[in-house]
Amino acid sequence: MLTKDLLQYKIKSGQILPQFVNPTHKQLLVVAEQLISIFEDSINTPRAALLESSKQIIDSTPGAPIVKRGLEKLLLDRTAFDTAPNEELIAFRKKLFTETSHLLSQEQFQDYEDYQHKVLETIAEGSRPEIAPTEDGAGADGSRPEIAPTEDGVTLGAKLYADLPSNQPVLTFNTLSAERLLHRYNAAQVQGLLLHCNSLTLKLSDSMTAELRQLFKYLRFNQLLSTIRKEEELYEITVDGPLNLFYKTKRYGMNLANFFLAVLHQPKWELTAEVQFRNKRRSRLSLDESCGIKPISQQFLAYIPEDIQLFQAMLRNKTEDWQIRPGSQFLPLAGDFYCFPDYQLIHKSGVETAIELFHPWHQGHLIARLNTLAEEKNVSLILGVSKELEKKPLIAEALETSAYFLQFGFTFRDVPTMRTLLPILNSLV
Repeated sequence: MLTKDLLQYKIKSGQILPQFVNPTHKQLLVVAEQLISIFEDSINTPRAALLESSKQIIDSTPGAPIVKRGLEKLLLDRTAFDTAPNEELIAFRKKLFTETSHLLSQEQFQDYEDYQHKVLETIAEGSRPEIAPTEDGAGADGSRPEIAPTEDGVTLGAKLYADLPSNQPVLTFNTLSAERLLHRYNAAQVQGLLLHCNSLTLKLSDSMTAELRQLFKYLRFNQLLSTIRKEEELYEITVDGPLNLFYKTKRYGMNLANFFLAVLHQPKWELTAEVQFRNKRRSRLSLDESCGIKPISQQFLAYIPEDIQLFQAMLRNKTEDWQIRPGSQFLPLAGDFYCFPDYQLIHKSGVETAIELFHPWHQGHLIARLNTLAEEKNVSLILGVSKELEKKPLIAEALETSAYFLQFGFTFRDVPTMRTLLPILNSLV
């Protein structure tokens, strides 16, 4: 993901225009290949050394520095560093600070250098300078090493700060081609803008292909707020943006930005979004499949999220009468609206129902759903509401006065439980 300072865009007549790069530009492809090569060869290299090598490419090659720094940022996002706490190092530091405090309270020192070497002599047992020190800490030739090296040649000073971010070594790097990196850069330009949007509207053809069904699954799995309507042969999806929320907006914004990568897999799409940076006017972002950004992520058509797998296991442990699977079909509602539920359940008798979950940031959509279902007579839809959302007075009142929720609703903390769900399921049979 690109940070705001790395985004390139222009605003003209209320339209915000991302400044894409040409993925076939030979000079830029060469720069991308050089940066990728640096990262591919970086395994076990400290972060600081990697960044220094990358900086040399950025400073020495032609082209806009902001583009090259953007490419570097995307490559860093694909790099895993060793950030695990080093217990041995933590214990070493504790011992060093304890001994330092003790020495300061017990001894007098000629100068800082004398103090430094007394500390090293106390801590680094078996780690002596190549020139053996005399009783006063100086070497046989009268010199004093700056810091005593350890047995592997690393100075104690370097060892002391080995877990600083700049010293963290690279564990893995998920490589990619230069052309794909440039497409990734263009997609990241759009993603960076969507992090600052109030709303997003997406129009898709009613093809009901596997890709389209996966897009709606992705929408639900990421707990994005959306209203789905069908107009003739088009589905119109309106998704709330992070600027419209007051709860976990950072996480929600990241989910929305990642949703754009799923949109790229659709054969025909049209996206509009209202983008607003702090203290700036709103601008309109308009894109469709002709923007030229190729899909940069895989379509995990068979992927089942971990929470659904857990839910499936819980249901199997409690009953064999019901089978559960991720939602994959639309439920038509009044007023040409549609619901794409989180789960679909089938009883051994053939009875089918669905579950739609509402999380802490779903307040407006839950109220709208309750109002819609109050007029519905033939929809089999169970509503699950987060207990965090239930704490809001407006929601609590809406749930208490909803005859539909009293019959077909339940509350949950992290995931639904069988204790609250099974009685509702059994009432449907």
